[in-house]
Amino acid sequence: MNTEHSKPPVLLIHGMWATSAVMQEVKAAFEEKGYAVEALTLPFHQPKSTYDKAGKARLARASLQDYVDFIVARIRALEVAPILVGHSMGALLAQLVAARVACHRLVLLSSAAPGGINGWSWSMIRTLGRNLLLFPLWRRVTQLRAANIRYGVANSQSAATQQQILELATYESGMATFQIGVGGLFRGGFSRVDTDAVRCPVLVIGGSDDRITPFKIQQRIAAMYGDRAQLIKIPGACHWTVAGSYFPKIRTVMFRWLDA
Repeated sequence: MNTEHSKPPVLLIHGMWATSAVMQEVKAAFEEKGYAVEALTLPFHQPKSTYDKAGKARLARASLQDYVDFIVARIRALEVAPILVGHSMGALLAQLVAARVACHRLVLLSSAAPGGINGWSWSMIRTLGRNLLLFPLWRRVTQLRAANIRYGVANSQSAATQQQILELATYESGMATFQIGVGGLFRGGFSRVDTDAVRCPVLVIGGSDDRITPFKIQQRIAAMYGDRAQLIKIPGACHWTVAGSYFPKIRTVMFRWLDA
């Protein structure tokens, strides 16, 4: 728990195909620094083995709006504005949330592309794999397989880390997958971030070897915020920036920025 009352609380937001379990290394890092931390699990997300048909149906139609409403409600229950730390889709959600409620700071790890930034690339398509063949996508659930993880999510991680990611992976909403994928092709849509409404400082961290949200996306996100943002490239790092081989460097960068 936080014994230094000057420090704002921290909310962690996981990415696609995940639960709060993937954020435990990030949570421990903040707790060691004296922060009070809550790792959120987004609505309808649960361990893959526990889903029944009805649970998968509920998740399939969950939207980015549902996720944002959930996080906003959690922030409004707090006494002070929090630091939001999001990974991948969670980093996109953090931006959408910060446009609606006051936040102390944003830490964006390998952020998914907001609306208006084209996130499509051959490496992203290959990472999503057969999920792109599902129809109608917005009524189905998507999932990661071992090949997707090895190629596009954790391509510069050890085999042990890749296996751990596979074991923690769950289903994701086809609706949310569709909104993120299509959102990059249009300036409108729910994945578009009103950057003028985001008033807090923003740290954008990306890996040089990220294949699903390449560093050029992180550059464009940072550019949206101008002087409010700091952009950091982690050489050799892939999309998996919440644990694994490159997290010690990422941890150092995060706390150096937070302490500045």
